[in-house]
Formats: sequence, C-alpha cells, structure tokens
Amino acid sequence: MVDVSLDCDLPGLTLALVEAEGVQIASASAELRQCCDQAAKAAVAEGSAGGDTRRLAIRNLLRSGGFRPAGRNKPAQEYLLKAAADEGALPNISNAVDLINLISLQAGLPISLVSLDRIGVRLSLRLGAADEKYVFNRTGQELDVQGLLCLCAGGPDGSDPVGTPVKDSMRAKVTEADQHLLACIYGSTDAVSAVELRRWADDLGDGFQRFCGAARVGVTILP
Repeated sequence: MVDVSLDCDLPGLTLALVEAEGVQIASASAELRQCCDQAAKAAVAEGSAGGDTRRLAIRNLLRSGGFRPAGRNKPAQEYLLKAAADEGALPNISNAVDLINLISLQAGLPISLVSLDRIGVRLSLRLGAADEKYVFNRTGQELDVQGLLCLCAGGPDGSDPVGTPVKDSMRAKVTEADQHLLACIYGSTDAVSAVELRRWADDLGDGFQRFCGAARVGVTILP
C-alpha cells in the first residue's frame, strides 16, 4: 500500500488519495467517453461543482505557498473546463486519464495521476523548493514548482516532485504497462466539505473498477 506523508502546512489544505491496483490501461470505452461528453456539455452550460467560489479557493490555496496559479500555470481543472468550452469535449487519452479528467471537471478540483509502478509507494506532499523543475510533456517543457504544492516520490528525505495541481511530470505519467496507480485530489476546506471530497474520491475509485478493471481500490483523506 502507498505511504504518503504530509510535509507542509497550507491553510485549508485537504486531500483525497485514491490508490488502485490491478489496473488495465487501455483506450476509454464508449461508455466512459459518453460520460466525458455529457460532463463536458454540462460543465460548459452550468459550470463545475462549486463554481467560482471553488475555483478561487483552489487558486488561493496554491498562492499561500508562494506560487502564482495563473496563465499557463493555472490549476488543471481550469484547463479542462477551457478544453470543454473550446472543443466541446474532453481529450481522449486513455481510460485512466479520461476518468481523472471526468472527475476533475465535474468536481472543479485538480487531480494528479501517477504510476506507483515507476516511482514507488513511499511519497510525500511538500512545497517545491527554489529552482525545482520537472519536464511535463514530450517536447521537454518544464514546470517551475517553487512554492507549489508537490506530490513527491521518495518520501520526506531526498524526495523528487512528480505531480502538482497544475501538471504532472513525464516521469510519473501513466503508460499501458502500469497497473498500480495513485490519484491525488487537491481540495480546500474553504470550498469543499469532507463529505463531498470523500464522495468524489469514492466516485473515482468506483470508476477505476468500472472502467479500468482495478482489482483493489483504497481511499484515504488527509489531513
């Protein structure tokens, strides 16, 4: 099982960790894509859950560490809403990634998805240090994570950032060979209750089993 330590103190930070084992990465099913299309249309028409109050609360949470969550560095769920508005649909990538995007768009919360097969099960959450960066796409572009909440591989000692509420690293991104995954839903107590956060985490866990064939799913709420 994954072991995640919380090594930062951001006011209002709350997290849901969804661990899935025995996942089968493949193209998204027609049923999952239909869910994504319906969610995209609903989000464009009605907005994501929590509306602007939640959007601003997430931005304020990330600012509290010294990061500037705007422009190209805006939280991931804002990109998804823009994609839904511009393209009329969410990107079609794989069953696991499409599922994460579906829940993120509906919940109005950013979500990291990483492969535990490649980064190990000992992780930590901390703020990025000065000059810390990682590559986040195939063209080699880098994200400067100074002051940003980071999901890190290796635990609290000598850890390396692999995911954030903005973009995840190429090192940890899920491939067809991966079977052991971790999703981290980032929330703020100013805009999402513990009950609602747990509901979104449970929906994600159910989706891992329904759409990705997961043999086991576990949910942990932090702090």
